[in-house]
Order: sequence, then structure tokens, then C-alpha cells
Amino acid sequence: MKFLVAVMIVMVVNLIGLSGRSAQADQHRLAHDEGTTPDTLMQDELLTFHHGQHQLMGHYLAPVRDLPPKAVLLFVHGDGAFTYDAEGYYDVFWDRLRRQGYGVFSWDKPGVGESSGNWLQQSMQDRQGEVRAAIRAVKQRYLIPESRIGLIGFSQAGWVIPALASGDSNIGFAIGIGFAANWIQQGQYYTRKRLAFEGASAAEIEQALAGFAAEVELFEKAPEYAVYRQYKGAQAMNEARYGFVLRNYRADASADYQRIEVPVLLLWGDQDANVDARAEYQRWQTRKSSPVTPRLIPNATHGLLKANRFQGQTFGLWSWLKLMWWQQDALAPEVMPVILDFLEHQTR
Repeated sequence: MKFLVAVMIVMVVNLIGLSGRSAQADQHRLAHDEGTTPDTLMQDELLTFHHGQHQLMGHYLAPVRDLPPKAVLLFVHGDGAFTYDAEGYYDVFWDRLRRQGYGVFSWDKPGVGESSGNWLQQSMQDRQGEVRAAIRAVKQRYLIPESRIGLIGFSQAGWVIPALASGDSNIGFAIGIGFAANWIQQGQYYTRKRLAFEGASAAEIEQALAGFAAEVELFEKAPEYAVYRQYKGAQAMNEARYGFVLRNYRADASADYQRIEVPVLLLWGDQDANVDARAEYQRWQTRKSSPVTPRLIPNATHGLLKANRFQGQTFGLWSWLKLMWWQQDALAPEVMPVILDFLEHQTR
């Protein structure tokens, strides 16, 4: 056993090294293509801003060759303790966007990296206010007109961005990736898919969904954590996560969708194991007059990575290693052409 563990460690270390060399080679290739240096591609500018009592550390990456940006795209995180670059996931988008003339801005979540606060104490309304503060900071620092400021959000940002895409949003457009309209419905789908992956029977899945519904009923009573922990036993969330869920489990973006006034591109992967992508996509087929453009991307996961390479509902070490290895080739082929075409129409 020890021998097998040692072999696995060596393999992981070698893969990390190869990934680093691959990424470095990628940067040199892109730099050669664009007449820049790898340092220019990776260089960012720190910009701190405040939301409430929290100081948030943001990073601005200009287009390559420091050209004036066609637009600045603010990246809005999904669920989890994310640093500004989502542990390298955003890089697969950023390199292509910056080469096409777009600046990007992102920040460490509260309590993560160099930002103060605690993201688990936020409501979705808090998150919306945080994004508004980031928009103000970018406008003031880089003198970008509102029409040239866009949002790109992932997963849980589906309960953040729709509310910001109304007429008083101070943005010109937005892109949503892997959004669900309703928190509870998304939880039901996630539970069903998780158990199916685990090989559960139909009866076991229905029993689990009944338990999920009973847990939601318990949330309606807003019990103290001790009561919840006694109810769930070993399966209980920790207290911080419980508080976060209790604040947000009623989240529903349906009404916000009705008030959208700026162009919005919504993308789902057709192999999404976290959100019922086909159902979310179908909801938009009857809304022909909406400023929302829905697209279902083939062979794509919740994060729009290639489904034949990235499977499951969580993103662990092995998935991260594969992402570092494949870099931009980890994305499903249609993703960046669709995004860039949408952006081109918004920035003409």
C-alpha cells in the first residue's frame, strides 16, 4: 500500500510539473502570437474597494499590449471560498478574453485571500451589493462607461446577476454560466443526480428527496443550530454553512428575470450534473421578446468544461490537475466562440 501511495504522489508531482511547463509554454506561445511577454500576459493591478465594513482585494488584468479595453468584465463567483482567479479556473477564460481586447476584474471573496469579512455570512442581497461596489470601483478607477462594463457570473451568481441586470444596474450586459432560477429546485436536482451517480435505487432516491423536503420544512421554522444538528446527526452542515443556507434557501431569480433590461447571455452545459440545464434552457424558449439569449452547450459540464474529461458534481484535486494540464482546451469547443460573439455585439 505504501508503495502504491508513493507512486501516486510521484505521478501527481510530475503532472503538476508538466502542467506548469505546459502553462508556461502556452504563455510563451501566446506572447509570441501577440508580440508581448509572458509577464505582460500575467501582470495584474491590485485595486481594493469596500462593501460595508469589509475591504475586498480586487485584481484588474488589462488587455494584452495594454490597449484600451473594449469593455471590462467583472467575474462573479459561484458557491465556495474562492480567491480572485477561482484557483486557476478563470484563467481558461481570461487569456482568450484579454487577447481579444477585454479587461477583466475579479476579487477575493470576503474572508478569502486578502479580503476581510466572511462570505458565509452573506445573503444574496449582500452579494449583489458587493458587486455594485465593485462596479463603482472599476468605473472610478478606470473611467469605463457603464455601457462597457459587463458581468460574468457562475452557478450561485444566478441569484446575484439577474437582479443587477435591470435598468438601474449600471452595467451594459451580463453573461451567466450554469444558473438555476430556484435554490430549492436546484437542490432537488442535485440530490437526485448525486444519488444516481452513487448507484442508488429509485426507491432510495425518492426517500432522499422526501428527506430533502422535510429539511426545507424545518428551515421554515428557522431553528437554532443545535436543533438542526440534533435533527440531522452526522449529516449536519457545520454551523457557518447552516447559517448561510438558512439565509439563502428561499432564493429565486424568477421575478428578477422578468425585470432584465440589458442584454444577457445565459449558458448551460448539456451534461450539467448540478443544475437541470435542459429545464432551465427550455424555460426561455417561450420568451421571444426578452433581452436574454439562452444557449445550451453540447458536451459541457456545469462549468462548461468538456464533459468527456470532467465528470461529477464536485471539482477536486484530480479535476484541478486536469484543468492545469489542458488549460484552454479544457473548455467545450463552442464556449469561447459563443461568448466572444456576444461580446462583440455589445461593444460595437
